[in-house]
Amino acid sequence: MTDTEAGWVSLTTCLVVGVVTLAVLWLWRSCQVLMTFKRMGVPGPMPIPLFGNMLTMIRQPQEAFKFKPWSGNLLALRGDHWKHVRGILSPTFSSGKLKKMAPAIERVVLNLADNVTVKAKQGEMVELKEFCSSFAMDVFAGAAFGLQVDSVKNPKDPFIRHAHDLLFGRQWLIPILVTFPFLVPLFFRIGLTLSPKETTDFFYDVTESALKERLKEKEKFSDFLQLLVDAEKELEKQHEIDAEIDHRSQLHTSTQWTRKGLTRDEIHSNSLVFLFAGFDTVSTAMSYTLFCLAANPECLRKAQQEVDEKLGKKLADYTTANELVYLDMCLNEALRMFTPGFVVDRQCAEDTEVEGCKVPEGMLIFFPAHAIHNDPQIWPNPTKYDPERHTPEARATRHPCSFLPFGLGPRNCIGMRLAQLEIRMALAAILQRATPVLCEKSVYPPRSFEFGRITSRDGLWVKFQLRD
Repeated sequence: MTDTEAGWVSLTTCLVVGVVTLAVLWLWRSCQVLMTFKRMGVPGPMPIPLFGNMLTMIRQPQEAFKFKPWSGNLLALRGDHWKHVRGILSPTFSSGKLKKMAPAIERVVLNLADNVTVKAKQGEMVELKEFCSSFAMDVFAGAAFGLQVDSVKNPKDPFIRHAHDLLFGRQWLIPILVTFPFLVPLFFRIGLTLSPKETTDFFYDVTESALKERLKEKEKFSDFLQLLVDAEKELEKQHEIDAEIDHRSQLHTSTQWTRKGLTRDEIHSNSLVFLFAGFDTVSTAMSYTLFCLAANPECLRKAQQEVDEKLGKKLADYTTANELVYLDMCLNEALRMFTPGFVVDRQCAEDTEVEGCKVPEGMLIFFPAHAIHNDPQIWPNPTKYDPERHTPEARATRHPCSFLPFGLGPRNCIGMRLAQLEIRMALAAILQRATPVLCEKSVYPPRSFEFGRITSRDGLWVKFQLRD
């Protein structure tokens, strides 16, 4: 062997040894991360190097988690920044503000009821998730931006098209980003996000245009953006009063989160999340409630009887919608069985220990809401649809954390009351006009699991029969 050949062999050997060494170090580091739960004393399945428990999550998609891509929204914020934004947004969902938004919801509900009548007269089979998604989209356009759209009659409306891209455009990215989270910064830099740039730009322009219109103060809107503008102005006035009363208030402005109002980026971001979170919750809860009622005629009869007694022929408004107790029980039971949000996540604020499990500060904890809602030790015979589980007497016997469709505690879903109001008003209007019944395409119970979200593999098919 010549000296040159020996040199090449030596170089190749060094490269191979180097690559193998780096691979071993990387694998060792990966295993250290994957064994975090074992070191904490948390029991669970053994992770696989590189993939962790991802393969199990793919085989059992009800354990998957949603990816939250927008950094300026309430779902992603932590600490003082979250407290600041939550403090401004919370008043926009008070009883008084919801009453102001109710007329915008009523207009969409009336259109929904008319569509139900048409479907019933034509004897059409209706896929409920698609049908209820149109309602949820129209409510969002009206309640958030003051726009009047009709997803059923005008499905090619730019607002509808871009909203669909925002919600479903790049769902294939979710398992990749969850499996390889270190790729998130790289994807962000090259512009590969869950939402196409054209779509986010569209909603930025829509929000900006709507904000400018509201800031002119020539017309008052009863929608989400108007309430944000009002909250910002009220907060600014209060800051001015506080400054005049006590100049020492300057001592308490040690962080930037004591500033007035929201930034434009925060308004844009939270407007998108208002759609992203509200749309799926409303459409899923509505469609599964109707489907479960169609499959359980006695529950349906009780719900319609209550609607008839409380409302007569009138549409539900803010006040009467909150009086539909049994209908709310039907909704809660559907939310238990088919929870839109699989998990509730919280971040540990300080080192703590829970029943022998050591949880370090900063660790993100996921509570499996769907698994809790279908645990036979908490909910006997969990596959049975039984609204009576949600009477005040039944609730009093269970732990508060046994029912988490909207989370729990200070960080529970801020739009919970608005979502419940929309759903009650819509369900009441449908049950006034028609009776949902199972049809030849119906598959009950539905097979309803997909990676990261609740969806029916076979569709939620029913027919509507007009009532006398």
